[in-house]
Amino acid sequence: MRSTTLQCLSKHANSWQIPIVKAIFQWAAVLLMLISCSAFAVTDILVLQSHDSAPYQQTLAGFRSGLAKSKLEVAYHVLNIPDQSDVNILQQQLQTSQPSLILTLGTPATRLAMLQGSNIPIIAGMVLETDELRQNHHTTGVGLNFPVTEQWQWLRRLLPDARQIAVILDAQQGASVFQALQKLAVAEGITLIPATATNAEDFSTLMQNLPSQLDALWAVEGASAYNAAAVRELLLYSFRNRVPLIGLSAQWVKAGALYALDWDFSDLGLQTAELAKSILLQGSAPSSLLPQTPHKARLVFNLKTADHMKLQISERLLSEMSEVFQ
Repeated sequence: MRSTTLQCLSKHANSWQIPIVKAIFQWAAVLLMLISCSAFAVTDILVLQSHDSAPYQQTLAGFRSGLAKSKLEVAYHVLNIPDQSDVNILQQQLQTSQPSLILTLGTPATRLAMLQGSNIPIIAGMVLETDELRQNHHTTGVGLNFPVTEQWQWLRRLLPDARQIAVILDAQQGASVFQALQKLAVAEGITLIPATATNAEDFSTLMQNLPSQLDALWAVEGASAYNAAAVRELLLYSFRNRVPLIGLSAQWVKAGALYALDWDFSDLGLQTAELAKSILLQGSAPSSLLPQTPHKARLVFNLKTADHMKLQISERLLSEMSEVFQ
């Protein structure tokens, strides 16, 4: 009797276990599928470039490198947008796919993306003016302008005896930069003389009206009038009058400017990637992420120009330079 009862219980237990085991396997399969999907979900990023030159390539490489260290699986779609006439190309791309993020490199590409009126988050890089970014709730980014205090500190370290400095700027775009520099100059008893240039044709008159006694000539961000001819005029004035010229980039310094704060483009890319991770991984709204200034500057110096200007630069300062032309 006891044996028969056990056999009966065993038979019923097996009949109960079969659907339970089957259900467990089904739920396990679903769970594995969900884990697999979340692990390999692809994030589409549309990249709009105003140019395809080396600085843009380095910035994009830095951005890719920054996101590669995250948990995101990213698919990149790169479009070169030289000007705003290519609006149809962008519209077609946005109709074909809905990217999770748009990375813009350069002012024309950034303006074109913002004109679309899309809700897709935009991160801008390689732009001088960041005020436009603040006006669009779906846009943030990293500008090219270095903090005014950082620019001023290097000026005082490299040209400590300069008391009369002409500052070349665009009357509108460079006004805020000049005002900030002026506050720092007044505090130290230094005279800044605004020399405005709206276009390249203004430089001939500008050079004629510069004061006869100058300790430095400073080209600041925001001046849109610089072209090859204008830069050549500035360099000629600098050498003929032995007035040090503070340039805008390594190219200026290589051509004869005394020094410039240049960009580490790979680091700019890494910086934009951090903003992208805040949006894509943490769900931050672009409007909550204020546009940033570059975290890293490359100080580029021309030793031959310093010798021509009879300037003494200590070995300690030279050791802090990222690049020195001789």
